Amino acid sequence: MEGLAELHTHLGGSVSSDILWTLAHEQGIALPVKDYWDFDRLVTVSDPRGVPDLDSLDQIYHWTELIQSSPIAVETSVHAAIGGAYRSQGITTLEQRFNPMKRNRGGERDLDHIILAAIRGLDRASLEYPQVRAGLILMMDRTFTQRQNEIIVEKAVGCAARGIGGIDIAGPRPGHARYDYRSVQPMVEDARAAGLGVTIHVGEEGGDIGRAEIGEVLEVLRPDRLGHGILAAGDAELMRELREAEVVLEICPTSNLLTKALPDEEAVRWVFRMFVENGVRFTIATDGPEMMRTHLRDELELLLRLGALSREELDEANARGHEASFVRGQFRAARV
Repeated sequence: MEGLAELHTHLGGSVSSDILWTLAHEQGIALPVKDYWDFDRLVTVSDPRGVPDLDSLDQIYHWTELIQSSPIAVETSVHAAIGGAYRSQGITTLEQRFNPMKRNRGGERDLDHIILAAIRGLDRASLEYPQVRAGLILMMDRTFTQRQNEIIVEKAVGCAARGIGGIDIAGPRPGHARYDYRSVQPMVEDARAAGLGVTIHVGEEGGDIGRAEIGEVLEVLRPDRLGHGILAAGDAELMRELREAEVVLEICPTSNLLTKALPDEEAVRWVFRMFVENGVRFTIATDGPEMMRTHLRDELELLLRLGALSREELDEANARGHEASFVRGQFRAARV
């Protein structure tokens, strides 16, 4: 197998606990624990049974995002995540996504400094690891105001030539109600016109609401990729739309098990077989290797052990990850 490709990993979940521990102390952040091993449990999904739900996962992200809320911490985190991915997993195409507004302490830190620090981390890693094609994705949030999300996309467009390859939207739905994706449609179109890739977190959980959102996202936002999208499995119409639009799903098996998005390993196997049999394109990722206590090669071995994918199908999914990457020089956004 050629070098691995990982397209769906959050910066808040991609930095090892020892680095986060040092960053927290360097910045004088008051932590609720004093022992390193307690801290390690605080910033990872330490229980092998996982977390009760995605809201519980957000509580873990609260700490990693707080620790990464300074230019030096963001730069260090991006640099460490890229280098670690290559050294431990042989990953040669890597995308890191993060929300810069969740790292500027509510406006206390300058947003441009946060984003430029991430780009510095990217540049430093590219000098040390020229074998790796890495890029950044800036994330909007479903709990943000329209203006906040507009600013994030404006920043992404402004840095499109400097390592920002795409945009995303994630975060909990306000009140767990169905999110109106038309509210971000103009921003997504602006990003696409600037040559940025579009990936949307959708179809991970939420039952019928989450499933309906996949259809809305495909129609309204016309994304290149979907983060997760597992609720489309078994829905003939959605799988047809995904296949015909050539949208690539970024599937994170261990993460889905730990967050209860998928109930068990048999469900993981079923989802992948449904997508293979219906021609739905996908690639494999971790969501955040350090937080989830997994790595990309662990994910591949899991799918092989479950009979979810054959070795040849794993190779195809990995090749698709390289092809579907937003990293400059590889991806070209569809013309408007």
